[in-house]
Amino acid sequence: MKTIDLSKWERAEHFKFYQHFEDPNFNLVTSVDTHTLYADAKAANISFTDCYLYCLSQALQSCDFMRFRIVDQLPIDVEKVAISSTFLAEDKTFRFILLDNANTVDEFVTKNKEKKQRGLGQPLLSDDFLSYSGNVDLVFVSILPWFDISGFKHARHNGDNLGIPKVVFGKFNIEENRLPVSIEVHHGLVDGYHLSLFLNEFFLNIIALCEYLRSKNNF
Repeated sequence: MKTIDLSKWERAEHFKFYQHFEDPNFNLVTSVDTHTLYADAKAANISFTDCYLYCLSQALQSCDFMRFRIVDQLPIDVEKVAISSTFLAEDKTFRFILLDNANTVDEFVTKNKEKKQRGLGQPLLSDDFLSYSGNVDLVFVSILPWFDISGFKHARHNGDNLGIPKVVFGKFNIEENRLPVSIEVHHGLVDGYHLSLFLNEFFLNIIALCEYLRSKNNF
């Protein structure tokens, strides 16, 4: 974790400007072209959700601005981030699961299968959740597969100003191979231009994963 030098940062004025806002976050809702990922994941017997979460994790590591946070009112780069995602338990209530990063989708699935199984059997405010819930090196993800989302509003604590991005995925459109996504970020750290770069990086990771899965399926 390193502090960003405001004297050399091109966004220093923007950062200072938005620090005075009661709600400095902005939210973008769009959809992502998933190419052939759904079919490729199904052919490889891998969860489609695991596949796009893996692509998301890879894109987050590649885009430094998605790793910027605010600590003691100063911008920092946490350098590595992890996804804390909601998953549905058997009683139809959600749990927060902290996912491990991985270099391949196979490793990602293997490393997180047990974590999901264990986490879904625990209370919402489990010791596991409480041990990391105050960390800033996170990206919060929610999965709402029942809705073609066109807008979203998060619940939040008063004074929530850490700059942690929040990503929501909606109902997959299988006919168009498009996945609705909502992204909320701190405007002092990120602009719409940055989100366009991030979404493009996300798409490129989807394409790369499709190619990998097809090569694996054809082996």
